[in-house]
Amino acid sequence: MIKKVIADLRTIGRGLILRARMWWLGYGVEIVYIRDTECVVEMDILSPMSSLAFPALMRLRFCLRALDTIQLPAYAGSTWRGLLGHGLRGSVCVTGAPSCDGCLLSGTCVYSTLFEIPAGAPANTPHPFLLELDREAPSRLVPGEEYALGITLIGSAITQAPYLIHALIQAGEQGAGASRGRFSLVRVEAEPRLGSDVWTVLHVPGQIPYQAPSVNEPAPPPAPSGADILRLHLLTPLRIKRAGRLVGAREFVVDDLLKALQRRLHALAITHDVDLGHHIAHYPQPEPATVRLSASRLRWFDWTRYSSRQHRQMQFGGLLGELELEGEGLETLWPSLWLGQWTHLGKASAFGLGAYGLMTGVAKSF
Repeated sequence: MIKKVIADLRTIGRGLILRARMWWLGYGVEIVYIRDTECVVEMDILSPMSSLAFPALMRLRFCLRALDTIQLPAYAGSTWRGLLGHGLRGSVCVTGAPSCDGCLLSGTCVYSTLFEIPAGAPANTPHPFLLELDREAPSRLVPGEEYALGITLIGSAITQAPYLIHALIQAGEQGAGASRGRFSLVRVEAEPRLGSDVWTVLHVPGQIPYQAPSVNEPAPPPAPSGADILRLHLLTPLRIKRAGRLVGAREFVVDDLLKALQRRLHALAITHDVDLGHHIAHYPQPEPATVRLSASRLRWFDWTRYSSRQHRQMQFGGLLGELELEGEGLETLWPSLWLGQWTHLGKASAFGLGAYGLMTGVAKSF
């Protein structure tokens, strides 16, 4: 690739000063033409993908303990989001109005900025938080049993973590599930380095006051060496639309995945005032033809939730299973795929949908 760029620069003409920057093997390479008689190439190896233009992310883990028997639905994302929303609104709303529509405080209210889409903003504006649910957690909790609820805060929402802690404590007093079983907050933990799975205690009610952690921009690790297959394990239902319709398991293609990933990262960058030009430069996308996808292990999962706002049952089904990616474009795609694990993909990410994990492997020989 470098030889090709050098050849292209030689054809431009003499006496020009040209700078071209590209990503090669995960590193920034700067090529400079500076002489009249020849092309001089400087390979300025910039920093690897360690400081990317993207909103800061903070993963929190709320460790809860059941005080009564709690019966949760098969997929509890809607339940926990509803509890957080009701607890937060009850804690911070000063008007007592039944709706946020037309409220003068909507631009600064913590509830509104977390749970409502700002007036005039596009309908697909992403919320600045998302839920992470433990797939192995039981749906029925007995008194004394603990439950881990994950919440990822994005950008400026990180400073609002204490409000969510208070909201969850309030929600525990009101109770969860159909039986309104009460629960208490045992502790709050944070992951200082994104993806490390090493957690530190931020707050223990009555014992350790909340201390805001230091948060940095996401830092994807280098692409795995020697792996020519990436497997995406869909942890919660993935809802992706094409031409206004949800994509099923049989018609899912690589372009659906790449476009959904780029849309998600792009929308978050815009919403959180990231320098978009810088952002796009750090997240190059491969040509679809350079990435092959196998979706043979996908299946459709139906999930129904009741919307208290719309007073009706809603279908929130999506894709579960595994996707396999291989091809020359994987290394270029790696930073975006790595980041997408923590931002989720597709519709209803605030409910915890669209979560996936990355695995690496070696392609089969044919």
